Amino acid sequence: MNGLAEKQDGLARKLVSILKIGNAYTLEEMASILNQKPNAVSRKGVLTSDGSDAQILLVTLEKDKYSTPGYFDHLSGSRLFWTGQNVLKATEKKLIAGTHDTFIFLQERRKTPYVYYGRAIPTRMQINWEPGKPSHIVFELVEYAASLEAMNLRSSKIYQADEVIQTEHGYAVSSLPERTETEKFSTIRTAQSTYRKNVLSFWHEQCAVTGVDNKGWLIASHIKPWRESTDEERLDPHNSLLLTPNFDKLFDRGVISFSSSNGKIILPEHQSRTMWNNLNRMHVDDNICLREVPDGVGKFLDYHTQFIYNFEPTDDVSTEDFIEEMLVKGLV
Repeated sequence: MNGLAEKQDGLARKLVSILKIGNAYTLEEMASILNQKPNAVSRKGVLTSDGSDAQILLVTLEKDKYSTPGYFDHLSGSRLFWTGQNVLKATEKKLIAGTHDTFIFLQERRKTPYVYYGRAIPTRMQINWEPGKPSHIVFELVEYAASLEAMNLRSSKIYQADEVIQTEHGYAVSSLPERTETEKFSTIRTAQSTYRKNVLSFWHEQCAVTGVDNKGWLIASHIKPWRESTDEERLDPHNSLLLTPNFDKLFDRGVISFSSSNGKIILPEHQSRTMWNNLNRMHVDDNICLREVPDGVGKFLDYHTQFIYNFEPTDDVSTEDFIEEMLVKGLV
């Protein structure tokens, strides 16, 4: 990871040299590393020190009666979905400015040790500056993901289309062999071919919004993103919308979503005049609706509305990840 710790001396470099991914740490140990007194780090969700280039997020995954209502912190693979503080917004400012490396510690429940998960990069942010309304941020735990791959413990394995099983809905889904890095892109392309065929059939070879039936213009778009989906979800056509490029881009970026109950479009909560003008030029308004919401699609639309819609992508995406996403969509 090319973070601040690799560029300069400071707290970030110190933490990288001391902390080990997968190890458990007490608050007393963290206070010692930060050269602070134990009571200075007690009952805090974010730790840092004046003039440093690092911030530590302490996240409790299992909420209880003492937890702040509205928080939905959870870990999915190497993605951390984090809810910010209600009042203080210093963490959000540092993430936007890129002035700090962010170190992640997770505990399953209160009064259990914190486990170190490495540094994190924000991939989507829904920033709320209004006091009392927390921000929601999706982090990629890049060092944790790398450690899993190195230990061959990654749970999400790429599909091979020549080893097919049937889902409960009757669509072809590949079984899950091990992969090597050199096979990665070719197997993704093969998987996408299977997925696209299933999606075209599922949506009757028509755009889910407009009814356009020129297959060359249509994109098989995942509702729950490929990198956040389970093995079966990656090729499940219920996790799809068949869309023309303009709707695909708006949906993929979280500018719009669709109701799981009636398919009605969900427009941006806060529209600038520029955004409103651009949506108007594309004839995107509140009259738009999915032509249907088939059984099994609703749960994925709910996920999109909660975790993708209204989030701003950071576009801090590696070339490899960008190519992988293009392959998943069948665009290269």
